Amino acid sequence: MNTIQDNDNLDFSYYFGVILKRFWLLLLIMTISVSAAVAVNVLMRPVYKTSALMMINREDSGKIDSNTITSWNSDEDYYRTQYKLLESRTLLQQVYDRLSLQDYPEFADPLGWQKLKDRINVSPIPRSRLVTIEVKSFDPVLAAKIANTLSNTFIQNNLNDRISMGQDVIKALESTEASPQEEELLNSMPQVVNSDFIKTLKQQEAQVEGELANLKAKYTNNHPDVISRINQLKALKNKIALETRRLVQSIKIELSGQFSANNIRIIDPAGVPQKVYLPKKMINLAASVLFGFIFGVIIIFIVDFLDQSIKSSDDLEKKLQIPFLGFSPYEKFNKRDSEYGVMLKEGNYLMAENIRNIRTMLNFALKSNNAKSILIASSLQGEGKSNISVNLSVAFAQTGKKVLLVDGDLRRSRLHKLFKLSLEKGLSNLWTDDESKNSFEDNIYHTEVQNLDVMTSGQRPPNPAELLNTPLLDSFVKWAEEKYDLLIIDCPALMPVSDTLLWGRLINKALFVIRYGKTNGNIAKIALERLQHTSIKVLGGVISQYNPGGLTSYRKTYHYYSQEK
Repeated sequence: MNTIQDNDNLDFSYYFGVILKRFWLLLLIMTISVSAAVAVNVLMRPVYKTSALMMINREDSGKIDSNTITSWNSDEDYYRTQYKLLESRTLLQQVYDRLSLQDYPEFADPLGWQKLKDRINVSPIPRSRLVTIEVKSFDPVLAAKIANTLSNTFIQNNLNDRISMGQDVIKALESTEASPQEEELLNSMPQVVNSDFIKTLKQQEAQVEGELANLKAKYTNNHPDVISRINQLKALKNKIALETRRLVQSIKIELSGQFSANNIRIIDPAGVPQKVYLPKKMINLAASVLFGFIFGVIIIFIVDFLDQSIKSSDDLEKKLQIPFLGFSPYEKFNKRDSEYGVMLKEGNYLMAENIRNIRTMLNFALKSNNAKSILIASSLQGEGKSNISVNLSVAFAQTGKKVLLVDGDLRRSRLHKLFKLSLEKGLSNLWTDDESKNSFEDNIYHTEVQNLDVMTSGQRPPNPAELLNTPLLDSFVKWAEEKYDLLIIDCPALMPVSDTLLWGRLINKALFVIRYGKTNGNIAKIALERLQHTSIKVLGGVISQYNPGGLTSYRKTYHYYSQEK
């Protein structure tokens, strides 16, 4: 069984023993997994993969200024566009038609270009201008043909586009010499606008225009100074026009001589692959062994978990080595009824009688240990701990004892829902700075059950463990034990938080709750060992949600003994 070492680490020898116990199951699962991998290796048709390496430069690399023709948002936008063009339907259809891929069974389809796209992967190499075109096919020679045809067709299409673009730009530049409207457009070209010389001339032009306006305000148009400024202004405009024409001419010359250059080239053409890409036989076998081992271990522990569930009083006493105090039978509750409502009804009810039996056994244990307080604990959430806490509290209150039930779970409180109470006051309020709200008495609710008071958890604090580790909690427990006959703490689950152990510093008696058929005996034992390491004495265990065979035989036995004579 599991043991807790001083450093709170689990003893992994237990898990090794579980695997050895069902080693045949592990071998069976691994054999099935390896057999499946062998079948894939034998039956799968071999797939070959090849690749071509291309370099894509910006269109203006080594050419005229990029502002001459167009402007790009960023290099990233440009390269992403090129990668998408490599996967475009038009380009793939061209390759499909040139290689007559409809004659190959793997590509024979009305949408053959789509099948071709599924066999192609365009992978840019990070932080470079290189891009890899990978092609997979059942035929190694065909794979190389597709990769090379795709790259060559893409380069040719790009070159044709550039030639067409260059010719259109030259024609547009020539037309600006004859049209006044296009003349204005010409002056707005980035080459012209960014010319330092033209900027200087335009500044001088603006200065002379200002001086001319001032002179015209004082003199007539025939005044010598006015005439001088007009002539000076005309000379500046002529210089600007001449410089603009010179820039246009240089653009045309540069475009005419360089527009046919291509910015894309093949670095490494695709070769015929010599090795099979898929299936990867050794990897498949290794993966099948690993998967079979991991899956087998998971199945083993699932089976072990199912086998280790506690289903009887013998299981509880043998596996956990604590006294058995009773069963709490499974009951379906109506949403309109409270979980403790059966304790308030008159007559003989299976649930109520079992809770009273547990109360009797627990009462003997409390008296023999001279205890007025007890913790209700469980290993995990959802084991019926709160239900037991509530019904036991009602049962003790019905004997005339004054009982205080406290929701000690500051993380996932539940008692306020069972009693339909507010969280405006409760345990967490004891640590507030407002003295009008943090007294013990002010944070307690009186319930419909005579002699039973409840303290909810209050608002959830950000640091439950720190609050439970303060001297104020000690003062509260002493106050409760003086005022009440019995203090019951509904604690949070022991796994994985340590809040119950903090309560155990002040209350060293506990009742342990196990859910029928659900609680793993090994996990429960770990939780119990945590309690024992902190000197908390477990008075006994209760099996909740007891449901053997649908409770049929259990109910028959109960009704036999509960019939009125």
